[in-house]
Amino acid sequence: MIKHIFPSKYVGFGTSVLVLCFVFYYTSSNVFAQNNDALYIVTENYPPYEMSEPQNELRGFDYEVATEIFKQMGYRSKIDFLPWGRVLMLTRKGKTVGVLTCAKNKERSNYIIFSDPISDFTHGFFVRSEFQGPVPKSLRDVRGQKIASIKGYESQQELLDAGLEPLEVTNTPSAIKTLLARRFDYLYVAEETTAFTIKNMGHTDKFAFHPLGKKSFHFCFSKNYPNVEKIVVEFNETLAKIKLSGWYDEIHAKYR
Repeated sequence: MIKHIFPSKYVGFGTSVLVLCFVFYYTSSNVFAQNNDALYIVTENYPPYEMSEPQNELRGFDYEVATEIFKQMGYRSKIDFLPWGRVLMLTRKGKTVGVLTCAKNKERSNYIIFSDPISDFTHGFFVRSEFQGPVPKSLRDVRGQKIASIKGYESQQELLDAGLEPLEVTNTPSAIKTLLARRFDYLYVAEETTAFTIKNMGHTDKFAFHPLGKKSFHFCFSKNYPNVEKIVVEFNETLAKIKLSGWYDEIHAKYR
């Protein structure tokens, strides 16, 4: 206890001053340490949003935006690239401040606080370029068709919620290869990252995309992480400032 730090001769006004100075120093040091501790963040390699290996010195626009936000908040960021199932497991348990980044769905809302939108994506269906099946305008249009999505993704859950029975694939490259192998005919995913991967695999001319609409990605904070509500508020405030300054648009321009 504090009273054991001071000899009895300091009892009185002087003791109060010393105690106050000690408490101020201790509190300030804790705040400084907290703000300089690295926030542990988890994600999956998901170009061009976040990339485990730099490409032309770029790490992904969500990666750049989020790390700059935390830097302005006074935090360092430690980002681990992991399989998607493990990403969600660590977030449920509060072992990480959150996921860089994810889309909203009802099940995730049980353990995630979603930031304001940090980016967006186009959701829809990739098909083989020679495929002659119906062009879907909604999820209803693929009932009875051979469809797939990636295990654990919001797109898979959306198909399940619509009463469909998609084939599960483990990741984007695997999904592309399996679609080429004709295991299914419709792949329900985000256009941007899938097209990026298709291009890197040299298969751009082998696929067509049928868009359904736009959705948002968010920084997905774990509800079980200490003091997370305060972090979310400050994150959203800093995100708004970055967008207003024009710096957010400068980041995205590098990826076009």
